[in-house]
Parts: sequence; C-alpha cells; structure tokens
Amino acid sequence: MKAAALAFALLAGPALAGPVCTFTEECYMSLGCAATDLELTVDHKAARITTVAETLDILHVEDGPAQQIVARGSGALHLLTIGANTALYTLHIGAGPASITYIGTCGDD
Repeated sequence: MKAAALAFALLAGPALAGPVCTFTEECYMSLGCAATDLELTVDHKAARITTVAETLDILHVEDGPAQQIVARGSGALHLLTIGANTALYTLHIGAGPASITYIGTCGDD
C-alpha cells in the first residue's frame, strides 16, 4: 500500500509544479507586436507564477479545454491561458490603464 501511495505521489509531483511558458511575441495595446523572449513558470502547489520581474499570487484557476489562471502582481492583474498548442498571457495594468499580451507556448520543464 505504501509503495502504491509513493508511486502516485511521484507521478503527481511534477504535474503540481506546473508548466514553463515561453513567449515569443509581445503586443502592446493596439500599437502592434514585436519579438520577445519572456519566460514564466507556473507553480500550482505554491499558487504562484514566477517571471523574471516578479512573483505573482494565483487568485483563480479554471480548468477546461484551455486552462485559465488569474493572478495578481504589482499594479496589474494577469490572465494566463494555456491551450494545447498556444498560450496567451495578458497583463491588465491599472496605471494608464494599459494592456500587454504575450503569445507563445507552455510545456513541462
């Protein structure tokens, strides 16, 4: 029984950590898009998204055909949508207000 529980924990462990997302396109409001190299990591177990700029608190996760994650950062709300072949990451910034959308993919590290 303990062996089965340990095997399940080992299999479930990486899934809890969540994916690494890489974004190659950045679009600022309606001003067009440009190449980028933004990367973020989702940690479902800690309820956090980590970027090079900050660590975000996950507020809500919605599972479905695409997983949607709402997070809060410094002065902005963040929406990460992870589909089978595409990921979208949008920041809604209170100052301005302004929005930035990133287009890329997410996968296990």
